[in-house]
Amino acid sequence: MASVVMSCASTAPVCMRCRKAGHMAKDCQSLPFLRLQSVAEERAQRQAQRAEKDRQFEARKAENEKQIAEFESRKAAWEARQAARPRNETDKWDSDSACTESTAPSAGFVDEVHAAEVESRTSMDKDVRKLAKVLREICKLEECEQLEILQAAKVARKAEVESELESVLGLARARARHELRRERAS
Repeated sequence: MASVVMSCASTAPVCMRCRKAGHMAKDCQSLPFLRLQSVAEERAQRQAQRAEKDRQFEARKAENEKQIAEFESRKAAWEARQAARPRNETDKWDSDSACTESTAPSAGFVDEVHAAEVESRTSMDKDVRKLAKVLREICKLEECEQLEILQAAKVARKAEVESELESVLGLARARARHELRRERAS
């Protein structure tokens, strides 16, 4: 058992000072055995390095603020020039509507889609039927005198179910009109 443990252990020496493999602490070339500076000197050196980084950061921050102020002044000048610039005929096209009578669907085609067909397809929609059923159940529960906890919670959801049913009805109607138009166009 001891031979198995010994064979699994790494045989390469590891330095205790620099934590690198291949040499021992007495042979370490990357870190000296004795300190080159005292603890106070190392601390002072770290503080000096930190102060230098802080100065560089403040300098970059001041430069960025200067650039932002310069950009804002250029932007304000550009906006003033744009506001003072007279609009030509070509700019009119940017602000006019692109919807004209020629791009709108013809009135005769819209009239062809009958309301009865739209309503019949709307009533066959799965979500519409589900919400209509829930609303019918809520109406039946409202007539009861005593309700259980879950039934009372269902009755409390009536306004939410009604608004959801209205939105689903609108979507189903739009879907039905679209399908009818597509069928008649083909």
